[in-house]
Amino acid sequence: MKTLGRLILSAIFLVLTGVMAAVAHSAPELVFAFYPDFSRKILSALASVTAAVPFCVWEILLLLAVLWLVYTLVNVFRRHGRGFCAWLSGVVLALSVFAFAFVGVWGLNHFGPTVAQALSLPVREYSAAELAEATRYYAAEATRLASAVPRDAADVGQFSDFETLAAQAGAGYAPLAQRYALFTGSTARVKKLASWRLFSRFGITGIFVCVTGESCVNPDTYAAWLPFTMCHEIAHRQTVAAEDGANFCAYLACMENPSAEFQYSGAMAAYIYCSNALMKVDRTAASEIWNSVAPGIRADAQAANAHYAQYEGAVQDAAQKVNDVYLKAFSETSGVQSYGEVADLLIAWYQQQKTA
Repeated sequence: MKTLGRLILSAIFLVLTGVMAAVAHSAPELVFAFYPDFSRKILSALASVTAAVPFCVWEILLLLAVLWLVYTLVNVFRRHGRGFCAWLSGVVLALSVFAFAFVGVWGLNHFGPTVAQALSLPVREYSAAELAEATRYYAAEATRLASAVPRDAADVGQFSDFETLAAQAGAGYAPLAQRYALFTGSTARVKKLASWRLFSRFGITGIFVCVTGESCVNPDTYAAWLPFTMCHEIAHRQTVAAEDGANFCAYLACMENPSAEFQYSGAMAAYIYCSNALMKVDRTAASEIWNSVAPGIRADAQAANAHYAQYEGAVQDAAQKVNDVYLKAFSETSGVQSYGEVADLLIAWYQQQKTA
C-alpha cells in the first residue's frame, strides 16, 4: 500500500506540474500578470535564508540525498531485494516533488515575457551592416575600459579574487531596479561551487538553483569572464530564465556596476557575442574590428580560449547535449545555440541608446 500511495502522489504532482506548464503556455496574459513577482519574492526569501552560509547549500543537500539513496539501496539488497519497489517509488515521489517545486517556483518563467518585452526593447531582424555597426560600438566600449584593468607582461587582465568580485556582483542591479520591475529581485552574494572541477569538465561556468535561491559560479571561469558570469547567474534569480536574456541582463548589470572590472567584463562579453555573430555573416568586417581593438582584449580572449581548450572532449559534448534538451523542453527552440541570440538584444539596445 505504501508503494501504491507514493506512486499515486507522484502522479498527482506530475499532473499538477504539467497543468501549470500548459496553463502558462496557453494563457500567458493571465499567468504572467502575477507569476514573475511571485517568483521573485519566493526566490528572494529562499536566498535570504541560504545567504546565511558562505557555501552552496544545494551541493550539501544533493550530497546528503545521494548518500541516503545509496545507504537505503544497500539495505534493500541486504534484504535480498525486499522493499525495492517501495524504495523506487520513494525516489520517483522525491523527483516528482522536485519537478513540481522547480516549475512552480521558477521554471514557468521560460514561458513568460522575454527580456525584450520586459524592457520595451524593439527587437527585429537586423542587417549585416547594423550588426557590424553595433559590433564596432561594443569593441570601442571594451577598448576604452581595457586600460582600467591591471595587466601583466603579456597584457592579460588581472582581476580581483572570487570573494571580492562576488561581493560586488549585485551592485549593478540596484540602479536597474529603479528603472525596471524586472530587476527588483534578490542580489544576494554569488557563491563559489565546491564541485567546480566536475563543472569544468562539463563546460559549465555557473548554475542557478531555484529551490535554494542560490546563484552559483564556477571559480575556474576565466578571470575576464568571471564578473559577467556572476551577473548572469544573478539575472536568473531575477526570473530571467532564457540564456540569451540572462546574458543581456548581465551586460546591463556590468555596465551599471561602479567597478571597472565589471564594466570591462560586460563590455568585452558584448563585443565577443556580437563579433561571433558578425563572423558568420561578414568575416572581413569582423576581422577588421578584431584588429582594431586594444591588445589587452585580444590577449584576454586568446587566454580564455586556451584555458577552456583543456576541457574540450566527449564529456563536455555530452553535457552540452543534456543542456540542449533542457532548453528545448522549455521552448527555447534553438537550444544551446540561443546563447548567440544575445546579439539581437545588444543591437537593439545600441540602436535605442543611439537615438535616445
